[in-house]
Amino acid sequence: MITELMAALMLLASETESKCDPIEKEIVGKSLEGQLMPGQTVHVLPIACFEPRRMDFVIFTDDESQNLVIKQVWGMPGDSFHVDDRGGLYVNGEHALTSFDRPYMVNRFFKKKLKKYEGTLDGYLVLGHPGSLDSGRIGPIDKDVMLGVVLRGEGRARE
Repeated sequence: MITELMAALMLLASETESKCDPIEKEIVGKSLEGQLMPGQTVHVLPIACFEPRRMDFVIFTDDESQNLVIKQVWGMPGDSFHVDDRGGLYVNGEHALTSFDRPYMVNRFFKKKLKKYEGTLDGYLVLGHPGSLDSGRIGPIDKDVMLGVVLRGEGRARE
């Protein structure tokens, strides 16, 4: 099932880089609530035009859901990460903090699954609220499944 946004992003990705205009997308779901709210409109930049950065929100597809998924980038290719016995997430040796300045904690089932990928990342570590469809459930993701990067703040310039 191809959504309207997915089709638009795929079309833009296949065209020249002059087609890097943002596309509007309404947030559905609560896996990033507190940062991105259900019903909020965001502007999505085609992945072919922009490299994702740490803490960017990215939209990707996943075989498990067949839908668009939006999550936040916590780890980049080449970063190291590890999950301690209590579920604390460490990226490049530093305890990862949520946007609410609290330690990011991985719950039991996802802690065990994510520990399989510990070490140097080949892909992107993308996370939402614990238990959501993110790297804790599907592992790190490759850039080739990403469709876009969310532009945060209307005045934020992308490099």
